[in-house]
Amino acid sequence: MVNTGEQWSPNNYVTHASFVPALSSRVVSLLAPSSADNILDLGAGDGILSIAIASQAASVHCTDGSRPMVEYAKSRVAEGKITNVTTEVVDASTQVKEKIPAGKYNKVFSNAAYHWIFGGLPSNEARAKAIQDVYDILPQGGEFVVECGGHGNIGEILVALVSVVKSAWAKKGVDKTYAEIKAKLWPWYFATNDEIEEWLKAAGFKIVLLEREYRPTTLNNGDIGMKGWIDTFGFTFFEGLSEGEKNAAIDEAVDLLRGADWLEHDGRWVAGYVRCRFKAIKE
Repeated sequence: MVNTGEQWSPNNYVTHASFVPALSSRVVSLLAPSSADNILDLGAGDGILSIAIASQAASVHCTDGSRPMVEYAKSRVAEGKITNVTTEVVDASTQVKEKIPAGKYNKVFSNAAYHWIFGGLPSNEARAKAIQDVYDILPQGGEFVVECGGHGNIGEILVALVSVVKSAWAKKGVDKTYAEIKAKLWPWYFATNDEIEEWLKAAGFKIVLLEREYRPTTLNNGDIGMKGWIDTFGFTFFEGLSEGEKNAAIDEAVDLLRGADWLEHDGRWVAGYVRCRFKAIKE
């Protein structure tokens, strides 16, 4: 279980992760925002997608567990003079019922965040409770629409990161086991569709759609794309290492991944993303 809230870099996210909101068309189509909708966006990151959705909705409440990311989103809202988007720091793993008034939002939405939310929780019981909390704050007929990393997501990157972290610590005379890395440094939980189905049904949701898609994803910025991705999303793996040790480990991971994810003829990195999407209704 890893807490990443204050470690996010909005600048890194904007530079290296703009593909995240850009590839959201499928999940936004499931959300189908309309002028009658008041939408809660959980794990909204830089707020770009919240702002885009707000152009079709009555209102969007843009939330994230990272204060730096929420402050960045707030600045974008202010710069755009957008009147129907509000922002708030909300840790969706534990604070939904604490901070969100029941019945205020008829749709709860999340794109590319629930693998982080689940990763910040210690057990499947806690993850089921996080889903239950969303159910409890929705009104009857309310919708819960999510896309997140599913089981098997970025498998090749995970293998490379674990390998180089074990190697970096071995050079310092420390034997880091896989179990230690998973427990202390690994920030995500990529749930199976069976787990998602179980948690949704246990909460009381009717599942309208639950799908899994293998979606190879082009990373930003050509040759430096994988390094940028690891800097932006994989930063927790290098906790306890010096800056030099971290940079050397990232370079080693990039070298390992060239055989799997680098398309030399195109000059681009393509990561093995697996997406889980669902739409569920509180009946």
